[in-house]
Amino acid sequence: MGELSRKVSLAQGEGAFGLVGNMSEVAWIDQAFGVVRGRPGATRPRLSTSGVLDPHAFSATNFIYFVDDDEVLTVNEDPIDPYQRPSFSRSLVLTEAYFHALQDAFPFVVHDDFLSNLFNVSTQHSWTGRRLLAKANMMWAIGSKWLEMTGMNGEAPRDTHQHYYARARALGLDHRAVFDHPNIDQVQGMGLLVLYLLFNGSVTRAWITLGCATRHATALGLHLRVTDPSVSDEDLRSRARTWYSLYSLEVLISEITGRPKSMSVSDVTVPIDLLERGNLDYSPPSPVTSQIGDSILLEISRKTWLEHLDLMQNTSSLEVKVGELGQEAASPDYAIPNAYLPQRLCLCLLSDKIARQLYSGTNDDTWVGLQRKIHGLEDEMQHWFENLPENLYLVSRGRQSRNLRARIELAMYYRSLQMILYRPCLCANSVEVEAVESREFNHRSARACVLGAMSMLALLPDDPTITEIYRRLPWWSLLHFVAQASAVLHLELAIDAQHFEGEVNQLVESVTKAMQYLHCMAGASLSAYRAWNIFRTLLTEVSRRYHNMDLSGVAQDAPRPPGWTEELDKVVSGY
Repeated sequence: MGELSRKVSLAQGEGAFGLVGNMSEVAWIDQAFGVVRGRPGATRPRLSTSGVLDPHAFSATNFIYFVDDDEVLTVNEDPIDPYQRPSFSRSLVLTEAYFHALQDAFPFVVHDDFLSNLFNVSTQHSWTGRRLLAKANMMWAIGSKWLEMTGMNGEAPRDTHQHYYARARALGLDHRAVFDHPNIDQVQGMGLLVLYLLFNGSVTRAWITLGCATRHATALGLHLRVTDPSVSDEDLRSRARTWYSLYSLEVLISEITGRPKSMSVSDVTVPIDLLERGNLDYSPPSPVTSQIGDSILLEISRKTWLEHLDLMQNTSSLEVKVGELGQEAASPDYAIPNAYLPQRLCLCLLSDKIARQLYSGTNDDTWVGLQRKIHGLEDEMQHWFENLPENLYLVSRGRQSRNLRARIELAMYYRSLQMILYRPCLCANSVEVEAVESREFNHRSARACVLGAMSMLALLPDDPTITEIYRRLPWWSLLHFVAQASAVLHLELAIDAQHFEGEVNQLVESVTKAMQYLHCMAGASLSAYRAWNIFRTLLTEVSRRYHNMDLSGVAQDAPRPPGWTEELDKVVSGY
């Protein structure tokens, strides 16, 4: 029986407040603080066992760094016209921005299919028209936010991402509302809403909305293999894309919060190989655009996007590399490989398996049993690595190749899972009698955890600029990845670098790079600024354990982002 020794608060629903599990980097940060501040038992492995609540789960909430970056309800949906749409060219730019930003990681919507139906959305206020337009507004909200983050939004557009979300709310897509008997289109819309909330740092709201979307998807049977011969291949792929997009989000939020998932893979039979059939960006010609022709519309959309990138290149005084993005979009290698999504889902399934076997609250394994599980999971990860298609093979930072954005995202996710897998072994060496083989396994695994962090950071460009990293890197999980790596490195330094004797300088170099990325993101993100403050405090305390640690590359302060309040300042000062 599980026990709860103290009530858990969700605060006002903002950020990622609530229970923090040991799989989360927030728990790792808490343990590092516990070590440097001499908390009893902080140097021991921290695992969830016997279904009993870890008492440190409450202290870990002090280091939750996610904050709502923007107030998503800034624009009141009541007085606005929900059927108002951006201009033809602006709608194309926002649509292309959405698809470019997400690079098929969460394919709730298919590019060609969406464009084919975009200009046939009913203006007669039908339910079908409302649903399609609500989805479109959520996509435009995400596209607008990404353009804003990358400095490619142009001259202060009249409508911000909050305006598009306000119209979506007026059309029925609202995180505060309970959804009643939705169809697959509405489930996809809810998935887009989860993405939007997550990208805003509203992790708790995203988590709750995702739970509702998952219930509806399960009720529609999206998790099951369909044998009905009347269901078309395109419908089968749509169902699979929708389910596995929700699943990918569930895994990501579980990694961030450390909480158990609301779906079990043992109940899922929909085959992943449905996602490998043909080009995901293709759909059969639709009669609704026969006046223009699908191919012509697609070409117009592509041309409009390239013209927008050219305009941003000519008007930007800071980022000359916008032109490179245009060249990339114009190249024949721009399309994300079809194998990318299935390979990414394999990593999601591995993450789920690691969580169940190593971090489950009902885990009663001995330490030897835990080591055996780690070894088995290690073999599975190695098998995935060795069987990657050549066009997705993991890359080093300096290597030029096709599909670079997809490769970097897979490489970063792989390194993230390495940290999660080996994290239980990253603790102080035990003074108790331990078999040589067991001690060697622990030491090797602890090093592998830290090397995963160092390898991830090595993938990132040096001298980051905020707009470039959000264009080139997986921006939806970048802060999470960097915080993971930073937490692992700080924890190793906190236990006196026991697994890296004589290599402290290399650890400090990696920590410095992580801090530079947090510093870079801090000026535009409340969550990143809060994370930077947490790690800057931790680094100061860790550095006192060393003689003359060189922190010359780490700034003392970070730029405050717009919206930072005195209330948030009080939270930071209490670390």
